[in-house]
Amino acid sequence: MKTKRAVTAATGPAGRYLDLVSARIRAIRADLPQLTAMGEAMAAPMLAGGRFFVPAIAKFWPSEISGRAGGFMGMNHDPHQKPSKKNDVAYIALPRPGAWNPREDAALMRLMRSKAQVFVNGRPEELEAMGPSCRVAGFTGGAPADAGLYGTESRRPLAELRPFDQYVRGWMALGEMIGACTRHGRMPAIYMSVWLEGALARNASLVEHHNLSEPWTAPFLHRDVYIPPLAPGYCGGSFLDIAEGHLGTLQGQVPLLAKAGRWMAEARRNGRRVWVVAVGHSYPKILEIPDKGDYPVEWGYSFSDLRKAIPRDLADGDVAVHMGYAPVNVPVIERLLKRGVRLVHTSPYGRPATLTDHKNLLWLDLPWRPADASVDVPGYGVRILPMSSTCHTMAYFALMAEMAEAMGWT
Repeated sequence: MKTKRAVTAATGPAGRYLDLVSARIRAIRADLPQLTAMGEAMAAPMLAGGRFFVPAIAKFWPSEISGRAGGFMGMNHDPHQKPSKKNDVAYIALPRPGAWNPREDAALMRLMRSKAQVFVNGRPEELEAMGPSCRVAGFTGGAPADAGLYGTESRRPLAELRPFDQYVRGWMALGEMIGACTRHGRMPAIYMSVWLEGALARNASLVEHHNLSEPWTAPFLHRDVYIPPLAPGYCGGSFLDIAEGHLGTLQGQVPLLAKAGRWMAEARRNGRRVWVVAVGHSYPKILEIPDKGDYPVEWGYSFSDLRKAIPRDLADGDVAVHMGYAPVNVPVIERLLKRGVRLVHTSPYGRPATLTDHKNLLWLDLPWRPADASVDVPGYGVRILPMSSTCHTMAYFALMAEMAEAMGWT
């Protein structure tokens, strides 16, 4: 497998953060054999007829994994069913250490007492408090919770690394699970992005519909689809290569990230609003922001449509960061800029030629593939493994590092 190396970032807060991300990528690459083994272990019970669950131990994780372009169609979402059998797979992520005690998590304790095979997107150290009751079939590993840069009285680190590892390792393990299934002659049913023409009809064609019960779902594995076996390490390694390429693109935009961070700090110092939207499935849930906490920015709901994503009362001196998913709506951007809103914007569809330069506009080039799923599977009509959350994480925390420096936080 050909490895793509990211360039060394420039100095400055964003550059330092992205250099730390580069180091995390090297650590993850070294752990690829471990993630391959975990994927094979997850595939075995599913090939034997098991059910796949994503319990909400970390609240963001079911949203991140479920209904994703490039992810599994045949996951179990029936609220009346729980992972309980020896061939059931429960794939969980863990909440932020320090604010969470695994021994006091009733759902986790029930899961550990079940017969299901439990796989964890996280570090073994995060469950040490459980002692002998910790019955886990595999861990992805990850970055320590205290790894990162800067902080405030209520939040440290502010530019953290743990979410990056959670996204990348979490999806790489699933990619290696897909590869393991192909080596046994089976292929999981994968969602085609609804942003692609024909996707609704294609996805619906895989749902097993009848009038005897509900809900209706797709099978986890295709009945009669053959895919040439994928080599161990191909799916996870390809995903990591693509993420590293996006890191290099961000490292080439450190001056832009620095300017955006200064805008954010200036708005906060002046009592103006800093509004952030990362269009996808799990922001801001992954941040676990307390309802009454003093988090440095406000988070909006995941709307691609800027008319819904950006509050109508944002005005002169406010900053909006919108990491989009859809093609760019130039007239709406022009109206925001006319109101005096400083806008940091990105879309995987690229900057249209009709979007002209403006003193209040920063275009961030974050070119993950439109429709999100990134890794090709030769012989299969749908790509696997979505990249948007990984790209958003690198960009967002680089911005937070710049904002923290400009605010004088250490």
